[in-house]
Amino acid sequence: MSPDGVLHLNYRPLAHRRIYRQVQRRDGWLCAWCQGPGSTLEHVIPVCWGGQTALDNCVIACRSCNHSRNNALPSTFVRWTGFRPTHPVIRRILDDEQGALKRAEDALRTRPLSSCLSREEAQVWVAFHADHIDRVRPDPPEEPATRLKSDMKPFREFFVP
Repeated sequence: MSPDGVLHLNYRPLAHRRIYRQVQRRDGWLCAWCQGPGSTLEHVIPVCWGGQTALDNCVIACRSCNHSRNNALPSTFVRWTGFRPTHPVIRRILDDEQGALKRAEDALRTRPLSSCLSREEAQVWVAFHADHIDRVRPDPPEEPATRLKSDMKPFREFFVP
């Protein structure tokens, strides 16, 4: 952060795109969670938990899995959905999730701000180094977020043109 209070990033959007293309080549166009067609870059350890945009933390995911996961840890998402992921990156992280979280936090502590490939990574870096990480890192929810209300009435059983 500069003396004027402005965060100046060495932002390289093509670096993020390069990782995305490498992950696409590795994974094809299949979602690593549900095996359906995928099109988004998913961070297995979410950025808000210190996960980096790197080959050993990213997979291809469908929009549905990526958005419904919403920064949940991989073990929480597996518990919610019942998915049994077979992707080697997800399996490796699930096998030692607490160790992966510790390594992500250690990397966040030691890596320079210039290593951040996105604005979100830089915001997490700044919050971590200002001891405000609790504002960025969400508490793991017990249930997945849903837009359905508990008092919704079912659709009527007849059709009116």
